[in-house]
This record gives sequence, structure tokens and C-alpha cells, in this order.
Amino acid sequence: MKLRKISPSILDVKKEDMVNYVNTLIDWGVTNVHYDVMDGEFVPNTALEFNKIKEIAQNCKTHQMDIHLMVSDVFKYYQMYKELNAILTFHYEAFKDKETEIKKLIELAKKDHVKLGLAINPDTEIKVLYPYLKNLDLVLIMSVFPGKGGQVFIETSYEKVRKIKQYITNHNLKTIIQIDGGVKKHNIKSCFDAGINLAVVGSYLVKNFSKETVDDLLS
Repeated sequence: MKLRKISPSILDVKKEDMVNYVNTLIDWGVTNVHYDVMDGEFVPNTALEFNKIKEIAQNCKTHQMDIHLMVSDVFKYYQMYKELNAILTFHYEAFKDKETEIKKLIELAKKDHVKLGLAINPDTEIKVLYPYLKNLDLVLIMSVFPGKGGQVFIETSYEKVRKIKQYITNHNLKTIIQIDGGVKKHNIKSCFDAGINLAVVGSYLVKNFSKETVDDLLS
């Protein structure tokens, strides 16, 4: 898959500005937007309640909502968010009985026609995702530890991307590879070259918010 896009995160955008921010991005040609949900348990912080994301969905132009759920109670949040016609990405680390629970989630997503993703933290080996890839729409490689914006990109993330890209290619899969954390102008090309399809861009774009920045990130 040669898709190369950005998925801007609105984590650092003021809540009252979020609808306008997303609509402006869409006007500039952005088709994916990244929504961070934090429960205060899986990660210490909280961010973006369901009602706010639903409000954005109802008041923004059509786009692919890409919801990154940093939560401990996976199935509770799945039931809450499944109505939004979004890609729902949960953390591998959040599952207790991993194999059983991940298979259960995959079955639910298939039944409900929900697009599903799995994310891994920087200290989790990439190979844990391999058994599930054929049933996933997206995999998310965290290039920082989840929970807050503005962190520095972890360089070992490139090798993880290369490994999973090779696996996806070898098995003729269509799973989208996404990276999230510390992505800026100086390293986004290296991320794409390593094999990602979707780059989450957060604080860098918020601080340099212009169509020129969007175009520059993809040039």
C-alpha cells in the first residue's frame, strides 16, 4: 500500500476551537483526523470525551475519524464508540488475557462492521501484532509513550515500522501502518520511507497551523 497521508491530532487544540480546526483541515485537503481518548487509568491524563467527539462528527464535513483509545476497559469504550463510523484503535497492552480478548474484539468488530486497529507502546515488541494483522484495518506504532503531546520521537520506531511493513508485504495484507508521537517536518519523510501510510501530527501542526505546513509535511 503506497498511501502516504497525515492524520492530524487535535489533542492540543482548545475544545471550543476543535470543530473549526477540523473543518479547516478538511478544506485544506486533509481526509483523516486523529482523536485521542484517555481514561485517566491506562494513561494518567484524560482527553476528549465521547460527547465532544460526537459533536465534532455531527458538525464537521465528512472525513475518516481515527480514534486512538488509550483506555483500560476496552469493551466498554468499544460499545460507546462503535456508532461513529471511525477506525477504533485500542492498545495491545490494555488487554489482560490478550489472545482471548483480542480475538473477541476482532469478532465484535466484524459483526458490527467496525474498522479496527491495534496500537503498541515503544517498549512492546512488534511481533506481538503479527497473529492479528490479517483481521486489522490499522496498526499504530507509538513513537513516544502515550499520554501527552509534545514528546520527542523515539528513533527505534523506524525499525519496528520496517519489520511490520515487511510482514504485511510478505503476506499480501492491506493493513494500514500508522505512527504517532514526535512527528515533525524533519522526520516525517523518514517515517514514510520506513513504510508508514499515516503519520499522526499533533503539536507541530498546532503551533504552525497553515495550509503551507500541511503541504510541506507531505512534500
